[in-house]
Amino acid sequence: MRPFKAFGEKNAELFKFIKGIFSKKNLKKIIGELTNPGQSDGLKAFSAGLGVFMGILPVWGLQTLAAIFVAVAFRLNKALVVIFSQISFPPFLPLILFFSYRIGKYWTGAAAGTNINRQVWQYLYGSITLAILAGVVVGLLTYTSLKLTKAIRQYQAAVRLKKVLPVQ
Repeated sequence: MRPFKAFGEKNAELFKFIKGIFSKKNLKKIIGELTNPGQSDGLKAFSAGLGVFMGILPVWGLQTLAAIFVAVAFRLNKALVVIFSQISFPPFLPLILFFSYRIGKYWTGAAAGTNINRQVWQYLYGSITLAILAGVVVGLLTYTSLKLTKAIRQYQAAVRLKKVLPVQ
């Protein structure tokens, strides 16, 4: 009996596809892309920041597609852009909507009240502002953490080398 047969033929193909995505070979490829030593820390940080920017930007349902397009166009780290563009998943979505609306209040002036048109513009201005701010913050944090990680690894390597080669 074939696995997933109980779920139907179409669903069995879907399960097989999902299982293939998370195979050891594909996960090693993704990790290799994330830790690509051929790319600078600045490029990786820009990729992460751009991913967050594209994830918050109000292009409903097209964030990932737009992020992939921009990553290919600018030759960025595609894996990082796609991973960081997934910021608008359900637990964060209410926060993103709330902060977008609140930040938009600074652009539109007073509260939008019951005027739907003003509420939409308030949200759009706020979401674009939030996307820019979050992208810059995530980019800077990523750059700092990558540089800090490299410095710690170099220090640890120096300490190990000092233990192996005693100073005379």
